[in-house]
Amino acid sequence: MRFRPVVYLSMLGFVMVSVSLFAHHGTGVSYDMKKTIALKGVITKFVYANPHAQLYFDVTDDKGNVVHWATEMSNPFNLQALGHSRKELTEKFTPGTSVTVYGSPSKVGTPIVLFGKAVAADGWCLCNDARGGAPDDVAPAAGARREGR
Repeated sequence: MRFRPVVYLSMLGFVMVSVSLFAHHGTGVSYDMKKTIALKGVITKFVYANPHAQLYFDVTDDKGNVVHWATEMSNPFNLQALGHSRKELTEKFTPGTSVTVYGSPSKVGTPIVLFGKAVAADGWCLCNDARGGAPDDVAPAAGARREGR
């Protein structure tokens, strides 16, 4: 009969670990993975930290209102594995830099986007993130200006 408590505790532990992994990796739950939007703005902050690097930027909508956006990027280890150092990204994503960010929008309409790629005004591109960049046929976010082509 000692076998039963061990089985129950093992099952409980498996369920607890599974739930926490799903909660952290619920990308499809949080973001509309079937949409890709383009946001043209100005960088306000870049954070190179675990579990995900973050890029914050301001976008001016059609009415002249500034909307503060954020994008969730890969973790620093993956960015380094793709050949992007902390120094390079910190230099490229300095506050005040114009940038166009492509990614999947939040399903609930908050100004958060799952990173696809970022193109700086000088043409530099962080295009090989975990999702492999975004296609050219992207829709602008509601109220945002579309990138000039």
